[in-house]
Amino acid sequence: MRGSLSELWTRPPILFAVVMIGVLASFVMDWRQADANMASVARERGAALFRLVELARDWNARHGGVYVPVTAATPPNPWLEHPRRDLVTRDGLALTMINPAYMTRQIAEIAQQADGIQLHITSLKPLRPANAPDAWEAEALRRFESGLAEFIELVPGAPPTHRYMAPLRVTDACLQCHNRQGYVLGQIRGGISVTMPATELLQIRDAGRIRTGAVHLLMFGVAAALLQLLVARTRSHVLALEKQAAQQERVIVERTQALSQANLALAQQLTDRELAAAVFENAAEAIIVTDEDGKFIQVNPAFSQMSGYAPSEVLGQSESMLRSGRHAPEFYAEFWQGVNRDGRWQGEVWNRRKNGEEFVVWLSISRVEHAGQSVRYVATLTDITRSKQLEEELRHRAYHDPLTDLPNRALFADRLRVAMALGQRHGRGLALCFIDLDHFKAVNDRLGHAAGDDLLVETAQRLSLSVRAADTVARLGGDEFAAILTEVGSRTEVEEIAARIVADLARPFELQAGTAHISCSIGIALFPEHGTDAESLQRNADAALYGVKDSTRNAFRIYPDGVPSV
Repeated sequence: MRGSLSELWTRPPILFAVVMIGVLASFVMDWRQADANMASVARERGAALFRLVELARDWNARHGGVYVPVTAATPPNPWLEHPRRDLVTRDGLALTMINPAYMTRQIAEIAQQADGIQLHITSLKPLRPANAPDAWEAEALRRFESGLAEFIELVPGAPPTHRYMAPLRVTDACLQCHNRQGYVLGQIRGGISVTMPATELLQIRDAGRIRTGAVHLLMFGVAAALLQLLVARTRSHVLALEKQAAQQERVIVERTQALSQANLALAQQLTDRELAAAVFENAAEAIIVTDEDGKFIQVNPAFSQMSGYAPSEVLGQSESMLRSGRHAPEFYAEFWQGVNRDGRWQGEVWNRRKNGEEFVVWLSISRVEHAGQSVRYVATLTDITRSKQLEEELRHRAYHDPLTDLPNRALFADRLRVAMALGQRHGRGLALCFIDLDHFKAVNDRLGHAAGDDLLVETAQRLSLSVRAADTVARLGGDEFAAILTEVGSRTEVEEIAARIVADLARPFELQAGTAHISCSIGIALFPEHGTDAESLQRNADAALYGVKDSTRNAFRIYPDGVPSV
């Protein structure tokens, strides 16, 4: 063995060849690793963009779409079939519904203008021709149906791009619009492709390859110089030099490998930390981190903007300082039990800002636990206060008269059904009153329609004051009103309320345009004496009303009495 090694030292070309092969092998591995690192970064970018778009689509679908003003940039979506796709506000502003697919296209336009990133929602069964897949996307969709989770590829060209695609699966919210296409829950119904410019990553990869080549060339030069020095020594010291050279070779290789690994690990840690810090600091949603006792450890700028609290005011404090008082203690107990049991929780939570204002957020919280480290809770908060207010305003407008703010015919019919059901269940009576204004047309003709509107508004106020707090007053249209008197104890009680209404509406109306005089006619049907269903009860109250209108007016009549009561 020693003789063969000693003979090897006398043949420098063989030694140089061995060193060259080792350096070349290391260089090839680093060369390939550069490609792997670039592909990993491209995949993470594509996955992050896909996830952000997917969350935005899910938020949109959960809320049934959002409305935006109709502009050249956001015209009505001709492919959206929805009974309330287009609306007009009371002040004349035209709104159109933005569904998840439309929102994705809007996001794609912004991303392409800002960073040159192209987002394309597609499907093998698209509703919109422009959403048809290209050959690359169609192949990716077929692979998804075979079980592939995501697809990433570097596409050469001028300029080169990375194409990433992941599937969109059918959720409960998706079935609101796509049920008629035959989709079922959990099925892949399409995907979103993300086309990202690859020039910058290719430049980074090439720069890394150049650095790797320089390092390996330097390594080879150092090794060659050492070999040349060792070979130049006298033959008498070959064995000693062979041992020393072997030790030096091992040290150089070990240190070089350790340095390379340390550099790679450090570079990866820096990249990950910089990316995480950038996301944390620039996220639009508020992000908070608490310890296992619920005390704040870290908050981002979006949290301070949302809550009004500076980081120094909340760090070390309990999350309970944000509680609004709307939720019972049992809510928070179940909330924390769910987080610790399932590792995550999502839902609506009412909080309170620093200035005392209440606001509602969509809270997503996860439990993070690593071996040897303390438990942490990471939560994101999205302020949905305005969305909830808009929902309430739209619901109110749908069921209330815009002039008097009384319940409209639809809400009145619903309350009548509920009142009759409760009355039948508990054995309680109720009275249905149809109220028609007398001589209202004369006020319109003499003082104008604006005065007529003012009279209707004051009429609504007088009617509301004439009945009890538990009763319902509604405007059915024009000069027609109605009232539901619940839990009436006797016929006399109904007559007293009806007489009070007749008297209140007979008083003069002091309007801005002048004084108006009207009266009212009231037809009354009692439950269950005059009907056990809404249709018969309304028919009999209407008959009683027309009996008053055809006789004296300015009076009320209880069905089936023949004489009106003044």
